[in-house]
Amino acid sequence: MNRLFLKTLYILACLPVIAEAKTEVGERIIPTTFEAGHFYAIPTALNGQKVRLIVDTGGGGFDGLYVFRKSAVGRLNATLTKCKVDDFSIDVVRSLSFLPDASIAPVPTKRPCMADAMSIGDMPADNTFDGILGAGYLARFIVTFDYPARQLIVEPDDWRPAADAQRIPLIFPHNMQGKRKSDFPGVTLIIDGVPTHLLLDTGATAFPTPAGQVAQHIETVNGEGVTSYITKSIFDRWHSHHPEWQVVERGDHLISNTRIIRVTEVHFGTARVGPVWFTERPDKNFGPKGMSMWMGQTVVGAAGANIYGSLKMTIDYAHEALWISQPKK
Repeated sequence: MNRLFLKTLYILACLPVIAEAKTEVGERIIPTTFEAGHFYAIPTALNGQKVRLIVDTGGGGFDGLYVFRKSAVGRLNATLTKCKVDDFSIDVVRSLSFLPDASIAPVPTKRPCMADAMSIGDMPADNTFDGILGAGYLARFIVTFDYPARQLIVEPDDWRPAADAQRIPLIFPHNMQGKRKSDFPGVTLIIDGVPTHLLLDTGATAFPTPAGQVAQHIETVNGEGVTSYITKSIFDRWHSHHPEWQVVERGDHLISNTRIIRVTEVHFGTARVGPVWFTERPDKNFGPKGMSMWMGQTVVGAAGANIYGSLKMTIDYAHEALWISQPKK
């Protein structure tokens, strides 16, 4: 989601997030709400309680489990317990039951301790959601983010792309035997004529300051919108090469004194998108000891929904492919 300091905690606690065989499911439209560029799944428990889960390709998870806040467990009559996996233990949530017509897609493959979700505690910096449908969960499916229709769809096992859809390869890390080591998708965009390797991050979040809001004109809910991220070193290079690209010195307030920059055009496959605002992040957040540790290549930021938020986008995790199409006029 890239409230990045929270994301880092999730990643450290949720590894490994390793894909298994694609599950066989029919098409399922997930009950969601769409707010300022973000999808939130809103399944309803059997006791009538709703939960709110941000759908985040850059968020954590574990072997088919999604992430759940401990404070939400009690009101759903679920069970929180310890689960030992290999040489470490995690808190898992069991007996999560949702109404059939208001549920997320179940993961029928084997999961640690037959749990539904995992929990690493509450997130004091953000109480707007109950958990995350992250990489560890989403990678069990073919998932369509239909931004124009504002629908989130888990596709059937025999899904095929539309004739006009464009394939963009996704990059994942693999071991020497070819087995995938994590489910965080990497994508390469062309920015300023240079291939730029980024995390594909449907949860990338902007927290614009008043100055940032005025400059970007983005929709926000509770002060949050969508953005993309770029490391300081790349930000400085862009600013040096293109002094005409607008920079707001204190444009985002999640981290103090964070700059934002207006990039005139981004090439996403054959699609040309722009202008796109990028929010500065420290190099260490994405460097060899940061997010790049779990990526198939070194990444220098994250591609958020301000790049692909006008497209229909399907992630086929099993075939490591992203399919995008423009909405029909």
